[in-house]
Amino acid sequence: MPLEPISTAIFFSAASQQIIEAIVRPVKQKFPNLDMWWLIYVTWVAGGALSWLANLNLFSQYFVNPEVGRILTAFVVGGGSQLVSEVFKGISAWRASIADDIKY
Repeated sequence: MPLEPISTAIFFSAASQQIIEAIVRPVKQKFPNLDMWWLIYVTWVAGGALSWLANLNLFSQYFVNPEVGRILTAFVVGGGSQLVSEVFKGISAWRASIADDIKY
């Protein structure tokens, strides 16, 4: 897989998250007790919309239907750095559990 779609997805993910945070920062300063539980969904939609409008497909090699790949890419890009972080945490935990099972 070429690196261009992956780097574009990472850029869109980071850009959407930074844009949303820049918009929300003044609101959070004005209303510090405001619950921002819904903010992850706004970031997800913004990143997904960016990847959809750019016709980005990270899964073109795996699905015959390009729309399936675009939808999955929208989820990945919209999930942003939090999604990537959770994936790596899961991989690290899995590797640690395997290392515990192996006796030297």
